[in-house]
Amino acid sequence: MSALGRAIDLYGYVFHPITVLGVGSLLLIYHEWRERGADRTALWRRVGAFLGAGALALVPTAVFFLAFRGGLGRAVGGSSWRLDEMVAAGVLIAAGVTWLLWRRYEWGPIVPPAMVTFAAVTVPYAALAPVWDISGHVILALAPTLYLTLVDRRYAPLLAVPVLMVPTRVLVEAHTWAQSVAGFAVAAAITVGLYRVQAGSSDRRGAGSTAS
Repeated sequence: MSALGRAIDLYGYVFHPITVLGVGSLLLIYHEWRERGADRTALWRRVGAFLGAGALALVPTAVFFLAFRGGLGRAVGGSSWRLDEMVAAGVLIAAGVTWLLWRRYEWGPIVPPAMVTFAAVTVPYAALAPVWDISGHVILALAPTLYLTLVDRRYAPLLAVPVLMVPTRVLVEAHTWAQSVAGFAVAAAITVGLYRVQAGSSDRRGAGSTAS
């Protein structure tokens, strides 16, 4: 296999959806912390809370594998859509717990709506999994990188990750072009749409506060 072929094979592992989602969330946490000018202890408290929520995300997948005692081959074979749904359930758990912690301790206005967005893009991924293999790699690579870019354009270079994810998923024969492109389109529509709604709500609240 050529060096290019090996790189394409490794791309989906290096930029695994959970890795991209986790790093993207940590960058949002850092961005919000920096904007608020809090002390470094506050940053580590937020990072620890998010990592704890991320650990909970592993529970559905762990339970899934324990349910299939015949090993990894039996767990995955013929049941990939069930594994997709366990991953989606984990994302929903992590996003929900993170949202609750941020709202409970009033840690900032950026992370909670991002968690709502990450949960929202997971819904069509999980819903379609039993009938059509839309690319979760593309969906979960685009949502955090695009959200970061909407928050701050300096993060725009990160969009190269999901853009390259589209053809690599086809080249490794994990998805068709339709499934990869659909994942990109769905994630883009939901992320941009929710961000605009959230931004509009923030503007209205700000205007209301000024008026009062």
